[in-house]
Amino acid sequence: MDKYDKASQHIKESLNTKNLAECLSQTGRFSYCALCATSLSCLYKYPAHVDFKLDCLRILCNHLKLMLQLPTMREMANCELPLDAKVYVRALKKEEVLKEGMMIIVQDLLLLAISNGTYDARWRVLILYVTRVFDLDLSTVDNFELNVVNCLSNFLPVQTEQEQADAARRIRVSKTKRFALIGLASVGGGLLLGLTGGLAAPLIGTGLSSVLGTSIVGAIGSVGGTAIVGSLFGVAGASLTGYKMHKRVGDIEEFQFRKLSTDAETGDIHLHITIVISGWLNDDKETSYIKPWENLRDSPEQYYLRYESSYLLEFGKAMEYFFSFAVSVAVQESLKYTVLSGLMAAIAWPAGILGLASVIDNPWGVCCRRSAQVGKQLAETLLTHSHGNRPVTLIGYSLGARVIYYCLREMSQREKCQGIVQDAILIGTPCTRNSSDWNKITEIVAGRVVNAYCRSDWFLKFLYRTLSMHANGVAGLQAVQSVNDRIENIDLTDIVSGHFEYPQKLTEILMHIGVNVDESAKLQLITTQSMPEKMCESLKINDDYTVKKSKSVIDLTTIDKQKNATQ
Repeated sequence: MDKYDKASQHIKESLNTKNLAECLSQTGRFSYCALCATSLSCLYKYPAHVDFKLDCLRILCNHLKLMLQLPTMREMANCELPLDAKVYVRALKKEEVLKEGMMIIVQDLLLLAISNGTYDARWRVLILYVTRVFDLDLSTVDNFELNVVNCLSNFLPVQTEQEQADAARRIRVSKTKRFALIGLASVGGGLLLGLTGGLAAPLIGTGLSSVLGTSIVGAIGSVGGTAIVGSLFGVAGASLTGYKMHKRVGDIEEFQFRKLSTDAETGDIHLHITIVISGWLNDDKETSYIKPWENLRDSPEQYYLRYESSYLLEFGKAMEYFFSFAVSVAVQESLKYTVLSGLMAAIAWPAGILGLASVIDNPWGVCCRRSAQVGKQLAETLLTHSHGNRPVTLIGYSLGARVIYYCLREMSQREKCQGIVQDAILIGTPCTRNSSDWNKITEIVAGRVVNAYCRSDWFLKFLYRTLSMHANGVAGLQAVQSVNDRIENIDLTDIVSGHFEYPQKLTEILMHIGVNVDESAKLQLITTQSMPEKMCESLKINDDYTVKKSKSVIDLTTIDKQKNATQ
């Protein structure tokens, strides 16, 4: 038994979980393993995942003492035909040890997943899939992950007298409060603070008896426990907020992560993290980054990427001026507005719109180039495991989605790029919808790849008017074709009318996509949507036309027609 196995065993004992290999019958053990094999068959069909599936099954078979069944399980995991997992679920429900519930298997899988100090995103997707098969609430996975973090954060490795003396000396020579606290924790018998850069401080001292049962935290060995913590969260520290660019991509001027508060009393670190990326800024305040995501609750540990702020602000101001001027021109011309009225299908853009092109084209071009470079920098960050060895979910809208697209495209060209990104959710993405490029992305994302688009986004179409994308089109305007059905195309046309509405309607969009949001915000949104008069509110201007309150639904194709009629 190596150091990772010992630590995993101690964690299991501390969390008071059962050893299923000893409690399940022969039929139960086979059903448990077969359920995972059929799940892997459904989830991962790419050849790039063959080695992962084999390693996963080898761990399971060894754990359940079924090594002789490994060839059978491998065939099941690589089967191209759909297999029925329900028969194995029924068999498991007959097991005496599982009479209290199937959550024991989910917990067992999670401990197996981190047993080697790496929490592969594909393991987490498998765990969530099995949780759904059991009809369990997915939040139970998050809760147990937090329990495991608490356990890892409370182990007390045994130190030699020399190690204690060295730790005491570090306190005396410490020049900052932060490192003094780290050293103090070491004297107390915990190396964890030093390993996680102080992020585990809120968890130190929490009794494991309050987690799942009787605590035997002292049983966790210093070598194994330290190895798991250092591998999962990174010896240099789990938090991305301290990340520094050691290898700069292109001419990037700003690239840093900031913590996105979730108002959750769950500590600072988690086994799964979420990174969100905004598309533009309306002002130079930090709230411009935070406000669109204030109701996101995808993970207890969430970050937003602060990048190229000056350019995003310039683009945001250009967008605001573009729309305000366009609306004023339209109202002066006493035009009649409808939601689309041929604008999306127009062959030639009206002169009134083209006259504003110089206002928006330059900042747009600059931001497009820089967002691509930022995406490559993000790929470098993830590939070097600056966040440790934990699954990452990426969510972005507009140029933020473009950052994610170029990040994933860069990762797809590297080796050992699988198992890092769990889900990728791209909203209103200003990039090509070329199927071959998107299919490469699906090979490296363990879970969901979402392309959320708006068919009525004429502003995005205008921005791409001069580019030769007629063959493939823009992902933010229409569905992306997938040869393997891995891409989820979600039409947001009924929620947003155009590009400008993405930030203010992001909570509703995330709900529609299936991302966790704040419960109170969700309830308020559902209550609001149940009132028909608020779902489609419009302002009557005169007898000739009606202008909807959303600026992005205004049709400007009749500007030239009106001018011609008056002439």
